[in-house]
Amino acid sequence: MHRKLLIGLCILLAIVFSCSICLANDGLQDAADGVRNIVGDAENAVEDAARDISNASKDATGDVENGANNMGQDIMNNNDNTAKDTNNDTGRTMMGTTNDAYTATRTAADTDTTFMGMNSTAWTWLILGIAAIAIIALVWYYSMQFNSNSNND
Repeated sequence: MHRKLLIGLCILLAIVFSCSICLANDGLQDAADGVRNIVGDAENAVEDAARDISNASKDATGDVENGANNMGQDIMNNNDNTAKDTNNDTGRTMMGTTNDAYTATRTAADTDTTFMGMNSTAWTWLILGIAAIAIIALVWYYSMQFNSNSNND
């Protein structure tokens, strides 16, 4: 009788452990997928923020470059027009007026202008510092991800 009970118990245990369906395994897999999706969404948000900062700085640099190019072109055009209009013999222009009334004016922006107590140079360095910290954080995050992913395989 004990032998039949022992053999029956062994067969029952063999059947239970041979089944590949395990509810706990499915629940853990769903939880792991949920965490992976949350981390992936956070990762995408950080990447998008870094991309937006990068694009904003590229746009600002491009705008400054275009402004400088336009200013240089305007100066060259004004010099060309002045040279064409001036009559070298009398010092008078073709229209009959002289250039004596010309006065130089300051074209640079006022450097005393501030926003929230900081001038434009301070804001530029602050934004560059925040962007550098974000880039360092992303590099650190990705390097730590390579170390932790090898354990999941």
